[in-house]
Amino acid sequence: MAGIDIVIVPFRGSPDVVVALLRNDVQLAIDFYAALKPTLDGGKARLIATSGPQRSPETPTVPTAQEAGVANFDVTAWNGLYAPAGTPDAIVQTLNKALHEVLADPGLKKRALDLGIDAKASTPAELDARMRADIAKWGQVIDKAGIAKQ
Repeated sequence: MAGIDIVIVPFRGSPDVVVALLRNDVQLAIDFYAALKPTLDGGKARLIATSGPQRSPETPTVPTAQEAGVANFDVTAWNGLYAPAGTPDAIVQTLNKALHEVLADPGLKKRALDLGIDAKASTPAELDARMRADIAKWGQVIDKAGIAKQ
């Protein structure tokens, strides 16, 4: 999307990415904020942009990739709570209500935000729509990049 040619270097996990960045083995790292937070807080790395469509409440002075010039860039990680197919709707609704209550707790919200997680609850229909939209979006990215499907 940025029209740049970079070499993607796969790592086993975030600690290996941080070490490679600090040793100057790589000059750019894309990872979760929580994984990089100690390195950023210590001044050993600099946050250039965030990947979501809006600035993060944890780093409000850091522009989004869109603001930095990469049109339509939106790479946002999310997690979902799923139940087996056929789970009665009453149970799904009870679980969803409890999740809304837990994620509304100010202490939990603050702790999550400290880790770079803007925790939000949704509905089962919203989660389903998000998952389907992401499957379509990343399918197009894979096709455009010419990545072989296995």
